[in-house]
Amino acid sequence: MPSQKPKSSSPSPDARRYAPATERNRQAIYEVLKDNLPATGQLLEVASGTGEHAAWVGSRLPTITWQTSEYDRDLFSSIQAHIQASAAQNISPPVHIDVTRRDWGLEEKKLSQLHSKTDVITCANMIHIAPWEVAIGFIQGASKLLSPKGLLFIYGPFFQSDVETAPSNLEFDNWLKERNSSWGIRQLDDVKKLAADHGLVLHKIHPMPANNLFLQFKKAD
Repeated sequence: MPSQKPKSSSPSPDARRYAPATERNRQAIYEVLKDNLPATGQLLEVASGTGEHAAWVGSRLPTITWQTSEYDRDLFSSIQAHIQASAAQNISPPVHIDVTRRDWGLEEKKLSQLHSKTDVITCANMIHIAPWEVAIGFIQGASKLLSPKGLLFIYGPFFQSDVETAPSNLEFDNWLKERNSSWGIRQLDDVKKLAADHGLVLHKIHPMPANNLFLQFKKAD
């Protein structure tokens, strides 16, 4: 299973689910994307979760075509409900993606729409709540789908060899490993090397709330 993102929910008159962390980080994520995305283009969000980021951030980037996706089909209704509630015209319903499969298991028609034509791929809070094989499949697939000048953004906590780790991240890493020994906060150097091996260069590191980072990669020249 590629990911077991924690699901959170609160009362809602429709299918929308809510993750508490989203409201805390959505503004910061929006600011980074707003300042670094091309003026127009196609963005693929991997692991859209509840759909809150797509609806809140995507609706504020109307010139970007935002494609949602998710491994857990049970979350499709929440993603679609958030999209509908946002009334945004630039956000597409979710497609099923399994990053551990060849071409992420995308149907041929959707694959042809995305392959080498995706300007931006973004993913939040996935690779530490999944085995390392998920990170490998994600980076490999992203490299194939991205256009020649494409950008890859990865949000989450990371261990940095030259930065003292916050106690909260150490506690979170222990909590993850107690639930699944293959989970855990990843070493930034490992993610950087994995990306470089697939033609993606770490371009910027954006500090984010709650000791998280937003990594920005670009295709190597």
